[in-house]
Amino acid sequence: ALPICRAEVVTVDTTNILFIASGAFNALEKIVGRRTKKKQLGFGIKTPSESSVSMESLEEGGDPFEALAFKSKATSKEELEARDRLFEQVEARDLIDFGIIPEFVGRLPVVVSLHSLDEEMLARILNEGKGALIPQFKTLFALDNVDLLFTDDSLNSIARQAMEKQTGARGLRSILERLLLESMFDVPDSEIRCVCIDEDTVEGKKSAEYVYGAKRGSEEEAEVNRALGSV
Repeated sequence: ALPICRAEVVTVDTTNILFIASGAFNALEKIVGRRTKKKQLGFGIKTPSESSVSMESLEEGGDPFEALAFKSKATSKEELEARDRLFEQVEARDLIDFGIIPEFVGRLPVVVSLHSLDEEMLARILNEGKGALIPQFKTLFALDNVDLLFTDDSLNSIARQAMEKQTGARGLRSILERLLLESMFDVPDSEIRCVCIDEDTVEGKKSAEYVYGAKRGSEEEAEVNRALGSV
């Protein structure tokens, strides 16, 4: 007969342990909207300010594509604000309807919601905090003695692209990697000393700007290191 394998049971005192269950909970706002009988989110939501600005742009002979771009941006912002308002009304029964078992929901006495990330927050995520993406790429370029510079407008443009793609903070790395891909191939074994990224570079209107300088030879670099070590 085969031996019966029994999992080892470990008893843990959870008196002083705080359990946090977090996630995106995609489409949970629709469940809350049905319960509160609010209008569902979706494409085509219009606001008075959005319609008036679009009409003014067309009446003044403006570019219809520019007006359409503004409309899309405004709609996305309104959708995020409406989504946040619905999340603020989440109750335990909404989580049960979402698919979480009642026994688990009953052990989570406090339910809170977080606001959606806006353009300003995404720009701060790029450059602030532990594990920020911009310092990581600057360190990568520094291995080749190259400085990597971003303008404030370029950071806002990167954040704006993430908002338009609705990828949130997770999409920032892919945007940066696509943006710096060509530079990462050009920098090694070259005389490039600095890579400059501005808003036009992020929007694809031009390539990254390079600043060239004399490349140090291995002997010269060794002499500099010895001189620094002797100081």
